[in-house]
Amino acid sequence: MSSSPHADAGNQSFIFPSPTSSPLSNPIACKNQVSDLLSPLHTCNSRIEKATTSTMSADNSFHGSCHSILHPLNIFNSKIENGTTITMSADTTTETSVDSSFESSCHSQDSDDLECSMISIPSVSSLPRYCCPHRVLIYTTCYNVIDGVTLTVRKIEAEILDGGGHVCILTTRSGSDHNTNLVGTHPNRTVVFLDKAVPIPFLKDENNPECSYYLGFSMSNRDREKLDNFKPTICHVTVPDCVGLDVIQYARQNSLPLMGTYHSNIVDYMDHYGLFWLKPILAALFAHAYNFLQALYVPTPYIKRKLIQCEKLDRITNLQIWGRGVDLETFSPLNRSNEFRKKLGILPDEVVILFVGRLVVEKRPDIFANVIRRLHQEGHHFKALIVGAGPYENEMKNLPNTIYMGWQSGENLSIAYASSDIFLFPSALETFGNVTLEAAASGLPLVVEEDCSGHLVLDGVSGFTCEKGDESSFYEKTLELLTNERLRKSFSIQSRRHSLKYEMQTLMRQMTDNYTAVTDEFHNTYQANHIMRDLEYKNPDSFRAGMSPRPALLRLVEILVVWSIPAIWFLYLSYHNLRKKCSSAWKWTTSVSFIPADKSVSSLEKEWMVEPYAADRTSADLAATRTLSVEPKEENKCVRNLMELIISILLYSIKIQSIFMVKVRGCADCITNCTRQHKDSRYIK
Repeated sequence: MSSSPHADAGNQSFIFPSPTSSPLSNPIACKNQVSDLLSPLHTCNSRIEKATTSTMSADNSFHGSCHSILHPLNIFNSKIENGTTITMSADTTTETSVDSSFESSCHSQDSDDLECSMISIPSVSSLPRYCCPHRVLIYTTCYNVIDGVTLTVRKIEAEILDGGGHVCILTTRSGSDHNTNLVGTHPNRTVVFLDKAVPIPFLKDENNPECSYYLGFSMSNRDREKLDNFKPTICHVTVPDCVGLDVIQYARQNSLPLMGTYHSNIVDYMDHYGLFWLKPILAALFAHAYNFLQALYVPTPYIKRKLIQCEKLDRITNLQIWGRGVDLETFSPLNRSNEFRKKLGILPDEVVILFVGRLVVEKRPDIFANVIRRLHQEGHHFKALIVGAGPYENEMKNLPNTIYMGWQSGENLSIAYASSDIFLFPSALETFGNVTLEAAASGLPLVVEEDCSGHLVLDGVSGFTCEKGDESSFYEKTLELLTNERLRKSFSIQSRRHSLKYEMQTLMRQMTDNYTAVTDEFHNTYQANHIMRDLEYKNPDSFRAGMSPRPALLRLVEILVVWSIPAIWFLYLSYHNLRKKCSSAWKWTTSVSFIPADKSVSSLEKEWMVEPYAADRTSADLAATRTLSVEPKEENKCVRNLMELIISILLYSIKIQSIFMVKVRGCADCITNCTRQHKDSRYIK
């Protein structure tokens, strides 16, 4: 049987001969159990030798049979009785168990009546292929930007390290470098920053530079050398971008197991940035990347159904569900602090409405802002608490009855959750909703959008779900909780109770089980050959399996993009400086255009139907309208148009390459079939 060239790197993998069944769900537990299994054998062996010394004359066969079983070279070839059953489930976490009668039979029975048939040893077929910790290569785009994806990756990383494994994080140098070691340094942890990466101009957050994103294009030779030195045993892709394709190619070249996790609805993001025409192109690019993965783990059944119905991803990869977890001790109602509320100026009888997340367009801060304004205008007694940062930070700071805390983490974040009373989160784009789960674990009633975080809410029991973009529904549900203390307490209890099944450690352990399952499948089912896996998911309606992850045309376009991004960045900075110089003569809005200083707000609204900033409104304006536009700013249009052109060329090149490969393979298949028919006809004659 062939195996990966990195399979025995650093003596980190042990392969049992001729495995025929599923692996253990936990490789760490397996390692410990094998050690526990062999340890009693030595004790038992010495006791049996003493017993057989005194009884050898009476029964010579007894000594011989014991020797054949207990000899180290014959352990796995001997006759097994009362063997342990070891099982593994792909969907649920199962604990590995060793028959307790094994050790008790060796220590509790007297040496005179000890029988070898009492010893329980697992058969070869029940043992896993890999019993040592994995060496996992994880690619994520922006490891230093603290968002939902990064926090999930860090949880996976911590679970691997706690189990004795090794982790290599491949990422761009985005955000702030001091965020690299938030969890502290670890001898088994490696972080490799890509050499070829540039900032994304229109995703730069001026208010919080730590939230600025970078885009990687490919791995350099130095990056590959660092990965070779790490010697991974499995590759994990979290983003199907250009570098993700490079990681896929690296895994295929080195015969490494390959899997991915689904974290962001990047295709749906285009609707919120006016780039809806890019959706089919991006979907094709991501399908091309997912086509090479052994398995893609999605967070919810809703996301899985969506990917099957809309993207047909079940035809090109193995879709599995792996949820997210929460630390039930860190996020708990017990962390509620009256001192925290007093410090922020919150009265004991005031209801706190909480928002946690990035202040970006897809999180719909406009709905939250308009609900808060309306409640304030109607004279309700409450405080709004905002935890997060983003481009719309200034607008949110100007809301009435609002306390802005910025980014928080750890103990401060858990106290902020527990010290609030209602969690209002109208985000229209979530793959799972980590902040919603954290709020539920903290015992908060939830008001969320039904298609995003709705799976974490029991509607009418632990909170309310609202239709996408239905501002009036969000207002009505929030008002109902605000004015009904008894309902809030009931929802709080049910919300905490519902969150208990998302215990973080259990779900993170499932990911290590997934690594074992994918590794075992790669070596057993596919014989450590990606081509065999490609043949299983050969689908003519999508990008063809077996095609190169990085076509030559794609690489050519990539070089052009690498050279053009700095020029675009220079144009962006120049445009930004020009805007600053003109800021005294123009009033900026969150909409598509800016307002001349000599124009009145009311006339502009009639002309262009544009809403000004909350800070520029009078009380009469606020009474007349309650909407806050969150359309893209004018300052980004030039840069975005250039980026759209480059991305279009990049993605269409992949599509052209795919179509070409399909035609070539179609001709090849046709020629092959004709040849076979000709041979068959000659044989019949």
